Amino acid sequence: MNQPTYPAFDPTALRFMTFGQILDRIYKLMRSHLRLFLSVAAVPSGALIAMFAIMAAVGIPIFIQIQATKSLPHGALFDFMAAFIWVFNLLLPAIGALYLPAASYAAMQADAGIAVTFREAYRVSWRRFGRHLWLMVLGALYIIVPVAVIGGLIGLSAFLLAHPAGPGANPAAALALIPLLVLFYVGFLVYFILIMLRFALAYSVCVTEGLAAWNSLKRSAQLTRGARGRIFLVMLVIYAAMYVANMILMCGLLLLGAIGAFAASIAHVAARSPAFFILIGLGALGYLLMILVSSAFSYATYTTALAVIYHDQRRRKDTPPPSSDIIAG
Repeated sequence: MNQPTYPAFDPTALRFMTFGQILDRIYKLMRSHLRLFLSVAAVPSGALIAMFAIMAAVGIPIFIQIQATKSLPHGALFDFMAAFIWVFNLLLPAIGALYLPAASYAAMQADAGIAVTFREAYRVSWRRFGRHLWLMVLGALYIIVPVAVIGGLIGLSAFLLAHPAGPGANPAAALALIPLLVLFYVGFLVYFILIMLRFALAYSVCVTEGLAAWNSLKRSAQLTRGARGRIFLVMLVIYAAMYVANMILMCGLLLLGAIGAFAASIAHVAARSPAFFILIGLGALGYLLMILVSSAFSYATYTTALAVIYHDQRRRKDTPPPSSDIIAG
């Protein structure tokens, strides 16, 4: 499938977008395609909530058993919980590798003025799922490997300070590494942000330009060069807006809960009665729905922002602007 002539949303205007225009474009896309974006983002949000619900359903009985016996439980329930945690950690990258290409495709097509469906977006993602998953793994390795190496060196240094080869061991000497650990933590945050900015457009590249995983990372690094500060500011503004919106939603949910508790006290609803558990269940359901909507909206906004930034960076970096792109699949 061919992409339209750049710039995607207005073929007659080849000027670059300012910071304010990028934010305005994101807002307009979210407003006009909210239903599609939320439906695509509901898949990872719903999957995560379902997995957390399963963990809670299994973990609560285990916690009650630990409280009652004051010892770690043994049996099928505990084994199932341990196995599920492993499966959960394996499913997380798979969910991300399925969602991010679908969301990128939907957002970039919307930015191009092309109507797509939920099914079409995930069909494009599924056709190259192996490539998308490998892209997720490569991006993670850029973070995990350096952190593991540096963390291992710090751990080895701490061990050697606490257990010197000669006499006169002084375990307190390991405390000298505390400033180094703090510096390591701060350095990790900075490095993590820089890597995320460097590869921010990797899935947009992979889906739109049909590149392999490694080449998508290199292409993203090339597109974001000189623009990472602007990308960071856009994401920071979106994060601040999402934070405020989440606080408003949380306050509204707490207000409803307080009203419900007050009504229950007036109605003399007894603790552990059927009505009591129904109210608790409704409260938990409302909270899960709020988390689902909030996370889906956040995911959709971030991927839409990256789609707009990708198109703007293509106009800035590719001279002359390409006449067409090939959508992977």
